[in-house]
Amino acid sequence: MAILRARRWRESLALGLPLAALGALSLYHLGAPSLWRDEVASVIFAKGSLPELLTIVGRDRDAVGLANMATYYLLLHFWLFIGETEARIRLLSVIFGVASVVPVYFIARRLAGWLAGGLAAGIFVLIPYVIHYSQEARGYSLAMLVAGSLTWLLLIGVERRTVWPWAAYGLIAALGLYVHFFVALIVAAHGLWVLATRSLPPWRSALAALLPILLAAAPIPFIIAQFGGGQEWIPPLTVSQAATSIVSLAGGLPLLLAMAVLVAVAVITRSRDSRTWLMIGCIVATIAGAALISIVKPMFVGRYLIVVLPHVAVLIGCALIALRPIILRGAVVALLAVLLGAAIPSAYADQHQQDWRSAGTWMAERAQPGDRMIAGNGLRSIAYYLGRVATSPLPRSTTAAAALADPTGGRLWLVLTGRAANSRIRSRLVGRFVVEEERAFGADLTIALLVTKPTTPGAS
Repeated sequence: MAILRARRWRESLALGLPLAALGALSLYHLGAPSLWRDEVASVIFAKGSLPELLTIVGRDRDAVGLANMATYYLLLHFWLFIGETEARIRLLSVIFGVASVVPVYFIARRLAGWLAGGLAAGIFVLIPYVIHYSQEARGYSLAMLVAGSLTWLLLIGVERRTVWPWAAYGLIAALGLYVHFFVALIVAAHGLWVLATRSLPPWRSALAALLPILLAAAPIPFIIAQFGGGQEWIPPLTVSQAATSIVSLAGGLPLLLAMAVLVAVAVITRSRDSRTWLMIGCIVATIAGAALISIVKPMFVGRYLIVVLPHVAVLIGCALIALRPIILRGAVVALLAVLLGAAIPSAYADQHQQDWRSAGTWMAERAQPGDRMIAGNGLRSIAYYLGRVATSPLPRSTTAAAALADPTGGRLWLVLTGRAANSRIRSRLVGRFVVEEERAFGADLTIALLVTKPTTPGAS
């Protein structure tokens, strides 16, 4: 009995400590940065009506966003009832991120024991991408949770041959397709593994899994046809861009090399276990699938590949267990911990350098009725933060051409978010307006108040 209690205690710690660690790392500094443009979009879309949020084909992307993240927006819709501070909004992603530790632990435990589970979970929670996207009000931490949970359910379903794991798999996969379309690449990898290993479930289980997936996948061709021109900001795929995305996904080049070596160790030492190839398949199918898709439409972005990280962590946990002698394993674990620890600050780096919250407050204090503003792609962000603090009507959105054509002149706000755009807009307005006040809110956000240039006496 004492041995059993000790075993339960150590297994509880092997899972509990990583859960607590990711919780602490994700909560740190959670509400400090203002929401960036995509997070603002998440909040605005989540405030849509339920009929709009539940619409998939013919969805109004301006009102409730693309169907690609529809499940997340729907969940956030209800979550916003707890409040709309930055920390409360992001807390939903923290919950999903912390929960994603559970399938990582249990998959690795199923493959190589409780210690492998603890090591895999511990490594997973220290990966900078895991921490960063567990803090962002987007659907990426939920995508990790879905990907890991699907692999876990697949293994349970294959071993137990009962209906419920397959039914749960089908439901979660169906919803997961609308967390992020790249979840489909994980499902495809699972299907190939089931066929390759001849692990086909009984027909009732197969139907329980396939029916929800097929129903959910049916609208996707229509969605692609409707919105296939979206995501123009993603550059065409090049070897350099792909390498940069994969390095950032791992947390830096040293970590990528260390992870690659340990994944290779897992393959060499566990090549006879088909479940090892399931993990490899999930990684390869996602990266190769993203590359193939990018031939037609660029989609190779580091955060889109985040669904591979649970499987990478599992393989690393299994590789560490295989290392002999124990002193070698300890040395490798220590080295990996140092590399991960050194990379953690990158999880909190301000990638966008745009303090919209302070900009909105500063602008609201100075705005007057009748003001206009030119905001470009910052319109949604500044309008959101102005709406949170402003007591008077918001400045009316306009364009440089309209401002120049308006004979009344008046006060004009510029919301500038890019050096090239700043230069072009300023050069167009310089003959008509002068800067009355200007302030930077981060390296890539400047707010300027322009007023009509006084007429020189005697000028014709």
